[in-house]
Amino acid sequence: MSNNVLDCVIIGAGPAGVSASVYAKRYNLDFVLLEKNLLPGGKASIPHMVENYIGFPDGIQGYEISDRFDKHLKNLGVTVKNYDCEEIIKNDNYFEIVCRSQESLLTKTIIVATGTKDKELGIPGEVKFKGRGVSYCATCDAPFYKGKSVAVIGGGDTALSESIYLSEFASEVFLIHRRENFRGAELLQERVKNNNKIKLILNSIPVEIEGNEFVNGLKIKNAISKDISLLSVQGVFIFAGSIPNSNFIQKIVNLDSNGYIITDEFMETSEKGIFAAGDVRAKLLRQIVTAISDGAIAVYSIRNYLRG
Repeated sequence: MSNNVLDCVIIGAGPAGVSASVYAKRYNLDFVLLEKNLLPGGKASIPHMVENYIGFPDGIQGYEISDRFDKHLKNLGVTVKNYDCEEIIKNDNYFEIVCRSQESLLTKTIIVATGTKDKELGIPGEVKFKGRGVSYCATCDAPFYKGKSVAVIGGGDTALSESIYLSEFASEVFLIHRRENFRGAELLQERVKNNNKIKLILNSIPVEIEGNEFVNGLKIKNAISKDISLLSVQGVFIFAGSIPNSNFIQKIVNLDSNGYIITDEFMETSEKGIFAAGDVRAKLLRQIVTAISDGAIAVYSIRNYLRG
């Protein structure tokens, strides 16, 4: 365990954590940025194309966001430490952050910017065929399905935009949504409906993924008639929402019923000295732009907190 007590530890190098690091550097705080993955960017680095990131009228690819974040941090002299946090222990005047296979860190304040992870459907065949036809990332795996039939499950922005991307490779894309209407942005809905490769299957839910060595079918149930049918597909892409990465801190701060960290407008949690930013906190809108804003506010609040 390091004996040096830092001003702040920022956990997570997605948009919120990177933004917090930029501002922490500007305020000359003694801090470190932790990220269990190798590169910054978080979920912002995954999509094929991000079209609503201000300043990029033609859109920007996810990998480029990660690359730009990485360059920005390096230009400021911020090193991303490859640490995976397991537990936070509160002491009298500081917090101890326990990390897997690494030294513990001592800090006066913490920003939790750990984001979310993909929600699984929990249906038969999902776990069995992960990496063998079941995917949660079209940007990662779409080229493997050139000329094949695939199913996309979900009704939000990610499901719609990834269906469009998949249609560039697959021969047909079945977009399955449990409701009559999508939740995603109207512009994306219009593009999906005008894409002749994308076939909408509404009011339907997946019940089982079938296959031998690889996926070869998806059973779906109509929510109204209760009829079950089988789609012949070679890939199933699941975009069924997200779960906050907050388990490691649930004993210290208050969470909402879905596990998101509750904060005030200054990003402070129920525990003095611990702040949260980005998708992991309870909020109305989870976007790159709101995560960046959260990170800036969190560090500004910490600056005031440390000044007393």
